[in-house]
Amino acid sequence: MQTDLEALIEVEQILDPRRIEQKTSSVQGALYGNSSNNRFAAFLRHANYSSRVKGLYFCGGSVHPGGGIPLSLLSAKIATDFIHPQ
Repeated sequence: MQTDLEALIEVEQILDPRRIEQKTSSVQGALYGNSSNNRFAAFLRHANYSSRVKGLYFCGGSVHPGGGIPLSLLSAKIATDFIHPQ
């Protein structure tokens, strides 16, 4: 069974690099989000889920556990595990 996701979208937003920079303080909308140049940066990354919107999950270079392809993929697995716990 396939779900028509387009019909379920309530808000759609296009983020260009300037808007991403404004929202996340990342230089020119960089993938890694906030600066990671200090020892506390790993603890300041965004969570993999929204505390305001039930059922909204995040993955990518600017959320836990961090940047780079392997960590971004791990971020996707974490978000998936929230949706479908094992």
